[in-house]
Amino acid sequence: MAITDIIQKLILLVVGLFFAAAVIMIFFRSKNVNASERTQIFKTAEYFNAGLVLLCFVATMIYGGFNHFELRKSASAIVSLNYSEASQALNSNGTRYNMAEIICDEVIEKAIEKGALEDVTVNDLKKCLSVSPSVQGGVGDESEYHISTEFSIGYSATKDTDHLDSENVIQLVTTAYKEYYIEKYTDNFSLDPQKPDFSKMEYMDIVSYLDKEAQAVLNYLYGMAEKGQSFVTENGSTFNSIAGKVHQFKQTQINQNLSSLVLQNGIVRNKSGYIDRLVYQNKNVDFDRQKNDASYKLCNQAIDMYSEEMTRIVLVPTWDQSGKYYMGRTKVGVDELSVMATNFSDYVASNEKSIMDNKLIMDKISAANGTAEHASSADALIDSIYDRIKAFEKEAITIGREYSRHKMNQCVAINVYGVSVIDELKTLVIFALFAYVTFVLYKIAKKFPKKA
Repeated sequence: MAITDIIQKLILLVVGLFFAAAVIMIFFRSKNVNASERTQIFKTAEYFNAGLVLLCFVATMIYGGFNHFELRKSASAIVSLNYSEASQALNSNGTRYNMAEIICDEVIEKAIEKGALEDVTVNDLKKCLSVSPSVQGGVGDESEYHISTEFSIGYSATKDTDHLDSENVIQLVTTAYKEYYIEKYTDNFSLDPQKPDFSKMEYMDIVSYLDKEAQAVLNYLYGMAEKGQSFVTENGSTFNSIAGKVHQFKQTQINQNLSSLVLQNGIVRNKSGYIDRLVYQNKNVDFDRQKNDASYKLCNQAIDMYSEEMTRIVLVPTWDQSGKYYMGRTKVGVDELSVMATNFSDYVASNEKSIMDNKLIMDKISAANGTAEHASSADALIDSIYDRIKAFEKEAITIGREYSRHKMNQCVAINVYGVSVIDELKTLVIFALFAYVTFVLYKIAKKFPKKA
């Protein structure tokens, strides 16, 4: 317990003892006088005395000073969830909401790092924090059911944390929680964190890998662009503008420069092994092509079996939302077969393209002999492309989190409450009245005779 807390309670205890002593003295000594004498003592007592006012003022100021120091050790905040899923006790991504995460270890650790708080550990700070629903529901009756969307966070300093500013601490914790929430429950994106060992991969496999990594960045940016079409970052960027840069880079550096360098010079680590693998892949793809081609032909044969009259538009009576009847078109079996035939045709085209691409690679590798100089140039270009993709990834994550932060500022509201001047004044007024009444009663009690 802090020295200020001890002195504050000691002052209150002393005044309380004086009050108790005055009441006890009046109770027992009043038996030594009759009713008229008791009335005369109370009538002639000095209820307004300069000395008592000064004593009360000094006691109140001393108490108020220590009370102020104690109140500054406490602070509170309200976290309000303003998105639709909150009323169902869900996070914005549909997972179950857990209010304990507001003061979890990750949040507290982040708060300590953000505020550069000294001489305090996660456990020390966690002991000072509490969280609870602002409005607590019940389970006794269905009418008492309530899912809270507001949560109260309380902070009360201990001897290990009394050197910290309470309002600063609660502000750091709530800010850290908002960042934690954005990182964990809103749109997030990251590529493979570990750089692959390109020396163990074939060059065309590296081209495919880099192409997929760049496409993953593009997919994320396109998806975010649909959600925040009008969002503009502080530096004037948009999701579409960054996506345009990534797309241009992907087309020129990966699909053209790197791919052309590898193919035209026939750069390969193990020519025979790689060609054998491509031949095996083509056999598997050709098997899929034959299946898709057979399915396509089967659908067409089934369509041909329908008579011309059956494939015409079929109208059936139905009604709209207003209750009026009209003739609506309904589907027949040939519609489904036509869609299936189109899909199988697309599959066949995709299979044939894959086979042709592999044959092109095999022809190029077989016809050319890549030198060590060519391989060195390809390696340097690969490292450069990989670093640039990682830079695009970082830029995409930055703008994504900025958008999420902008969106969550509207969905997660935080209000921090520190020391209330009005509450302090109320406490001082109550203490001053209590102290004055105590001193007046004590002075009156001394006027009663000890013995009859």
